[in-house]
Amino acid sequence: MLYHDSLKTKLYKILEKITSKQKVELSTLDNIDFSIDNSPKKEFGDLSTNIAMVGCKFLKISPIELAEKIVIDLKHENQIKKVEIVKPGFINIFFYNSFWHDQLYEYLNIKRNFNYNVESKKICLEYVSANPTGLMHIGHARGAVLGDTLSSILKEVGHEVTDEYYINDAGEQINKLLDTINFYLKNKCNFDVKTPDSLYPGDYLKEIAKIFFNQSLKQTKLNEQVIKKILGDIKDDLKTLKVNHKNFISEKKLSSMQRVNNLKKKLIDMKLAYYGFQETPKNIQDEKWEKKEQFLFCSKKFGDDSDRALIKPNGNLTYFMSDIIYHQNKVERNFDVLINIWGVDHFGYVKRLKNAIKAINKKEVNIQIKLTAMVNLLKNNTKMKMSKRAGTYITMREVLKEVGTDAIRYTMISRNADKKIDFDLDVFLHKNKDNPVFYIQYAHARCSSIIKIAKEKFGDEFVSNLKNVTNLTELQIYEEKQIIKQVCSFYNVIKSSAQSFEPHRISNFLFELAKTFHSYWALGNIDESKRILIEDDLIVSKSRIHLIVAVKSIIKKGLDLLKIDCPENM
Repeated sequence: MLYHDSLKTKLYKILEKITSKQKVELSTLDNIDFSIDNSPKKEFGDLSTNIAMVGCKFLKISPIELAEKIVIDLKHENQIKKVEIVKPGFINIFFYNSFWHDQLYEYLNIKRNFNYNVESKKICLEYVSANPTGLMHIGHARGAVLGDTLSSILKEVGHEVTDEYYINDAGEQINKLLDTINFYLKNKCNFDVKTPDSLYPGDYLKEIAKIFFNQSLKQTKLNEQVIKKILGDIKDDLKTLKVNHKNFISEKKLSSMQRVNNLKKKLIDMKLAYYGFQETPKNIQDEKWEKKEQFLFCSKKFGDDSDRALIKPNGNLTYFMSDIIYHQNKVERNFDVLINIWGVDHFGYVKRLKNAIKAINKKEVNIQIKLTAMVNLLKNNTKMKMSKRAGTYITMREVLKEVGTDAIRYTMISRNADKKIDFDLDVFLHKNKDNPVFYIQYAHARCSSIIKIAKEKFGDEFVSNLKNVTNLTELQIYEEKQIIKQVCSFYNVIKSSAQSFEPHRISNFLFELAKTFHSYWALGNIDESKRILIEDDLIVSKSRIHLIVAVKSIIKKGLDLLKIDCPENM
């Protein structure tokens, strides 16, 4: 068992023992979630845990007192060299080097068949869902990459994931799109005629209009073909970004008259909706605004400041109604977890939707919603301005052409979803350590080069027999131990990324591993005894090659999960 799981199990058992002596219910331990972290400095030991600070709340003793009780048992472990308690209650653990050699041996033997011990769940993961009214902008790329990478990670640990794109092909924005195309066609694609402010500006829709200019299509068919063409372009860009959805769900088809009427009846019967008059919206000052009867959801029952419209006075569905229908459809498909990735501008909508779905189903529906913050594009140290009103927003397609798929994929998951990203295009045009993608890929290529040189110097057998690891005792350098700690924590990073829905943990891990590895490689330029391959010392070289193989396999697996290319040479 790798150290994170083995130490966590050991500490948990110690806590159980202390709990039983304190006559505290063992069930209280179900809520204890403590961490085990790699210590950043030698003086803090190899690993550190906050178990005493978490557990003390349940045992009603001080963190230091609990830490002292835990340490008594830890000192009896023969692999532990020393244990220290640091205020306010951290426990720092020092292991013998042999423990880390055993850990690397463990990793090399289980790396292809690791068991995450995760209960498999059926998950619907909805992301992108951009309106087919034009090409995707760079903000859409963030949700696309986040969703696709999260899907990859969830599948890795054993979940059954359905990747879904909800096509908003109904409503006012689609009407506005079609009005725009019809305006251009009516004017025989004479683009000198000023586009009214009520329509969509921009060159892309003008090009779409040109496609249908000489085609004699009935309005219904024209509408279908326009949306199909735009959606096709969106799919093409997603494919270039290595994003592939399993399902494309049409809002128009899903929101059939029958489904709408069935839901209306159900909401009325459950006293969750009614026909009435909405309060004057706070942001409307127009004295001419008049109340009109609408179909309203009883949002006030769930802490909202007003009841929310489901069907407008003109009979059109609101986004809220369409989303309830869509999410009820997900519930009916018997998913265990519903994950949505939305832009941060939907913040106020999250609680409303969750409350509605919970009330309708009279049970807890596991809906997880990740909100993505803005992406700022930088070029020449200047923020690139975008204007939807002028139709001059920067498309994802343009950025893909400039810096490539790998740069976009890495950047979009380089930070937690709720943190703003400044995407500096210039960084990714240079091959240096400031370019994180290059830095990680170069670490993999450098590992490949070392292995190739080892084969040339010592023969293929030197590397091909790595499965029969017999001696790792020559790995005594501090940096070697740091690499082993990182390598053997990788599966835990994947597991925690899946549990928290945070792919940035993997991208950050890979960068830190690459940094440690490059520093380790550079030691040989200063001290020949620290070179990875030493011609007259096969034992040391063999031990170090084991480490390089481990690093290479970790980077390869990590980049594969992120769907970023992993070159053998650069």
